[in-house]
Amino acid sequence: MATLRAEPKLPDEIIEAAKAGNLVLFIGAGISRMAGHPSWDGFADAVVNQLVKNEVIDHHEKSLINALPDPRKRLSIAKILDENNGSKVDYKEIFELREPWNDIYDFINKYECTFVTTNYDKLIKPTISKSKPETNWRSYKRKDLLNAKLDTKGAVIHLHGCVDDPSSMIVTTKDYLEHYISDEVPKFLTHLFSTKVVLFLGYGLEETEILEYVLKSSNQKDQALKRLFILQGFFNAEEPLFIKLKDYYEQSFNAQLIIFPRDHADYVQQRAIIKKWVDELEFKDLALTDKLAALEADLDE
Repeated sequence: MATLRAEPKLPDEIIEAAKAGNLVLFIGAGISRMAGHPSWDGFADAVVNQLVKNEVIDHHEKSLINALPDPRKRLSIAKILDENNGSKVDYKEIFELREPWNDIYDFINKYECTFVTTNYDKLIKPTISKSKPETNWRSYKRKDLLNAKLDTKGAVIHLHGCVDDPSSMIVTTKDYLEHYISDEVPKFLTHLFSTKVVLFLGYGLEETEILEYVLKSSNQKDQALKRLFILQGFFNAEEPLFIKLKDYYEQSFNAQLIIFPRDHADYVQQRAIIKKWVDELEFKDLALTDKLAALEADLDE
């Protein structure tokens, strides 16, 4: 049995993509949980608790909602109840960090590339963007999903909305369905996956539906796909499992799993990997011709 490398080697395609200005980091909830933000279960619990506090439901109704095993179903029900009550849930309070548990974002924010995230929080604050007004580099409304933003180093694109505007947050099942059949989202994702090398961080095996959503909605059957990379942790004893999963991700999503060991530091091992990689990457600007092509595509749409 082979021993997994604590700090796996950066694939050459990611190194070359950074040099070409074509690398996009796609950040998921697993990274924010390391910093102290709630899991899906914790998020659902916090919203339901606010419904009780706001006297929208009582404790018996809370117990009925919490009996549902799927946190996203609980969130769907809770958001509908909240909207019927005038939308009083304070999402900013739920995602407010008094003291981060982990400094992983200190290293993520050093990456001089474009960021896409399905997270609602605002922990992605690229160092190269901090001197600019936030409205210049952070986007979270569907109408702002523009191809040219993917060509802007230091841009942060919230695919599922942001706590700054709760109405933009994709939470319920209905939200997801409408979002991914809209005009803007499939076009944006088609451009992303056909022109960029994408590195997924913070997505667990239970979140493959995110990949399914984004890949199906991008309608890529006739597109020349770029390579996807997913940083994923396993225990060394799980070798037969991750060998099979590597083939599954390759065949299903044209994605390569970059595997790290969870045996000693669990998912926190990602901190050392992300820190090491940013020091190894050289970030350069996208070629002007590619930037102009994206702008023309936005104008045509």
